[in-house]
Amino acid sequence: MSNLPERIGNYRLERRIGRGGMSQVWLARHQTLRTRQAAIKVLLSQDAEWIERFTREAEITSQLRHEHIVPIYDHGYQAPFYYTVMEYVDGGSLRDLLNQHGRLPLELAAHIFFCTAAALDYAHAHGVIHRDVSTGNILVDHTGKRVFLADFGIARESGISPLTTVNKVMGTRGFLSPEHASSATAVTHLSDIYSLGVVLYVMLTGDLPWPYPPGLGEDGGPFAPPLSLRDRGVTGVPAELDTIIRTMLALDPSKRYPSAQAAADALRQALSRHTSTTQVVTGAPASAAAPAPMSEEPHPVEQALMPDLLKAPMQEALARMNELNDPREIARLLNEWSSARPWLRRPAMGRLAAIRQIGHRNIYWYTLRVLYESREPAQNAEEPDYQMMESKLEREPGRWEVPLPSQQEFKDNPGGVVRIPGSMRVVLCDDCKGIGRTICPRCNGNRRVPAPAEPTPPSDPKLSSPATTASTLSAQIAARPRLIPCPDCQGSGGLHCKRCDGTSRLVVHKTIRWRRQAATMTRHDDLPTVDEQWLQQRCKKRKIYCEQAKGGLRPEWRLVPGIQTMIEEAERRLDANTRIVLSEVAIHFIPITEIVFDLNEWTVTRSVGSKGKSREPTLYRWYIYGFEKALPDDWRFVNWDRIVALGTTGVSLALIVALILILAL
Repeated sequence: MSNLPERIGNYRLERRIGRGGMSQVWLARHQTLRTRQAAIKVLLSQDAEWIERFTREAEITSQLRHEHIVPIYDHGYQAPFYYTVMEYVDGGSLRDLLNQHGRLPLELAAHIFFCTAAALDYAHAHGVIHRDVSTGNILVDHTGKRVFLADFGIARESGISPLTTVNKVMGTRGFLSPEHASSATAVTHLSDIYSLGVVLYVMLTGDLPWPYPPGLGEDGGPFAPPLSLRDRGVTGVPAELDTIIRTMLALDPSKRYPSAQAAADALRQALSRHTSTTQVVTGAPASAAAPAPMSEEPHPVEQALMPDLLKAPMQEALARMNELNDPREIARLLNEWSSARPWLRRPAMGRLAAIRQIGHRNIYWYTLRVLYESREPAQNAEEPDYQMMESKLEREPGRWEVPLPSQQEFKDNPGGVVRIPGSMRVVLCDDCKGIGRTICPRCNGNRRVPAPAEPTPPSDPKLSSPATTASTLSAQIAARPRLIPCPDCQGSGGLHCKRCDGTSRLVVHKTIRWRRQAATMTRHDDLPTVDEQWLQQRCKKRKIYCEQAKGGLRPEWRLVPGIQTMIEEAERRLDANTRIVLSEVAIHFIPITEIVFDLNEWTVTRSVGSKGKSREPTLYRWYIYGFEKALPDDWRFVNWDRIVALGTTGVSLALIVALILILAL
């Protein structure tokens, strides 16, 4: 028993049943109530932070009174140890159970999951984040029926400053979410859902969802999607289990189930479909016949993009669907619609309506944004070799391999000209033959050119004589063209080479001209018989998906017809010089409910081949739109009796007034 006392409070310590890094858990028996056993957790550390954390755990747990959270009886100090007295669970941890049996049967694993999820949902509703959900902190009694979530030692309460330092990582290796690996202060209730997903996977397979514990240590790997259950050799379970686990282990917290209860509901539905072929319609009052559900296939968005859909709006749509499966809720909405304009609409429609069918679906709006990049074929360019620098030999990439400035926004970019790496060549200048100078075109390299002739004054015939003529000839001989240094080349016979700028060498390389252009395309599913403008004014669209792809388009987008149509439109602009370098699909939706009902009205019909007549109820088909549960105006439900009465009254009053005026005249 080390240096622990034999008794703590009113309990006598019997044997150690658990051990942690800074504490031990002992089985103890009450000194007076001999049949009462308890588990006593004793803090071994005297560090002030651990004492505060230990006390905080007891305080938080004592406030959480739930059937699947270990209840606390007492907390105190018996020098030199702090201790907490809690209910003893005759069994052990889920980790011990897995060590003994390996993977668990589906039924037992589901039961433990449901109990733990309920405990987490309760804690989250009370502002407590566990932050260390793992197989070691889930207790299971020897029957497997009683399950408890334990050890709130590093839990955090909303609005209370955490004890954890910003960059400190706390939790159980292998069960930590990506937020855990960043910092314990970044952990939210969605992190607990991630850890619970790991627990579910381990119960079904006996192993972690990856070949390594991600995120921590030298042997830790990257956070990645889990291996499928089939890859782990698990058979005989619903196929939806992989989707449920992938959703819980989504790297983006917004793509996980918004609550532990939502994850549990998804598992229950999967198990229900797996074990039963009958469909139970819920939500109808006990006194009323359940309306027949309309058969609706899952929408392509929900089939192809489920792992990346934002789960919070999906859960809200599910809650809306469950509410509207109750004919009483539909009756309330119909009555509200009638009373909003009693003079125009049929009264008490909800009281009259007999609901025959209820169907639900979502109308999706799609936005595809693409960023095109155009690259013209490579062109040769040259420049004087001023630097005379040695360049290393490297591979010349193709034009689409040349790196360009990255761009994350869908905006036009005029681009520019870039050099292709590895395309540089140094050559002698052809114009100057590698000497940096070209032959002067004026003197043709002779360095001299004839001097310009001086003008000769005109001669006077009257003064001409033999002597004069001789002197004139001598002057003409002396005036023959004389050579002078070429003024263009300064008598050097050559000019500075303009092509190589006198360097004698040229650097030749290839360049490409590029630019980017953004485009946006929109589309939506076919709408029911309702004005689109009215729908968008009355009902708010909720974003359910927004993902980008670099270097092209995601293949799963093509599985959604509405998106595929826009992709085809976008790809018409592609050619050998143009590609898509960035794309994004955003999806919004509005949930709608289709109802089929009658208003106790009958239609007389004649049967084919028979002289008799039959009466059939007149059925109406109508829609309830959005989370706002809005009902549009519909001429079929106009209060014609009231309108006719008002019209008749108005006409009568007009006739009376006219008659009075006539008599007055």
